[in-house]
Amino acid sequence: MDIKSMLLGFLMQRSMTGYELKKKFNLSFSFFSDVSYGSIYPALKKMENEGWVALKVEIQDGAPNRKVYTITEAGKAIFLEALAAPRSLEKPKNAFLSKLFFFAYLAPEERLAAAKSHLLAVQEVRKSVRAVEPHIKGRADTYQYLCYRFGVRFYDDLVENMTQVVRALEKEIPSQRRKRSNRVFKRRQERDGAQGG
Repeated sequence: MDIKSMLLGFLMQRSMTGYELKKKFNLSFSFFSDVSYGSIYPALKKMENEGWVALKVEIQDGAPNRKVYTITEAGKAIFLEALAAPRSLEKPKNAFLSKLFFFAYLAPEERLAAAKSHLLAVQEVRKSVRAVEPHIKGRADTYQYLCYRFGVRFYDDLVENMTQVVRALEKEIPSQRRKRSNRVFKRRQERDGAQGG
């Protein structure tokens, strides 16, 4: 679904501010959609211009005014049409697979370090996905919970696949060189951590 359809879906539940919609996106879609927060407000503005949502400004004393978005009848019709429309199967995007395809051009130690780094990143995302469960259990409807469970299984499979890649790459390196590869990996982690901080 595109960002407009997702926003309309949230507004089918209730009227919300842009900030509340951002929070909903973060909790619901951040692990399997590449929609950026920066695109939410422009999409809301376009939908307001198209008559799909109505904007009401609530005046507040001593606090910034609240801009509350409500879905219109036209917006409901557009959303239901988008929801029911048949979709072609989307190709999964995985940047690591594009790199893996050309791994023959890297030294064995570099291949292993890159794969281990990606495995750690995937494990962190899976941990974050699983941490959401207490927040949605009992609050999500059947379909939302099915979506969540799909995401958990997706990242479980991704971790398993990456673990197999790492094991295959480890077999390419004799044990002495593997220790050196581990040092390369640790240095890369330290460097990336220093750049991120």
